[in-house]
Amino acid sequence: MFKIVFISLALCLAVVLSAPVDHVDQPPVAILESTHEKHEDGSYNFSYLGEDGTHRHEEAVVRNQGTENEYLEISGSYSYFDANGKEVVVNYKADDHGFVPEGGAILPQISLAAKQVSEQVSQPDLDYDKPPKV
Repeated sequence: MFKIVFISLALCLAVVLSAPVDHVDQPPVAILESTHEKHEDGSYNFSYLGEDGTHRHEEAVVRNQGTENEYLEISGSYSYFDANGKEVVVNYKADDHGFVPEGGAILPQISLAAKQVSEQVSQPDLDYDKPPKV
């Protein structure tokens, strides 16, 4: 069940993000500030600020490091200005239980459903073997 909900949410997000954009003839947006760090343990953080006021910030922390249940806990936000000049801000979190976006153009029902699924205790998938660590 978790896989179906997660895949459905991912597909919805992909459709929204792949929507056609008007004003394709505009020049690329210059990046005014950009930072990125990647650490030995797999954690990272990055951010950027565009000249049009768009920004994104994301950081990831390794949880259960060195165990079979190791995963990245990711949190971040992005913003842009819609066609009416209103700033749209989206905050998100992702971990071993799923992706939870909130705010901006994300419907509250989607945020609530994603949050509820992410809070469920996952049951082991008996048909899946994790690949060996390299």
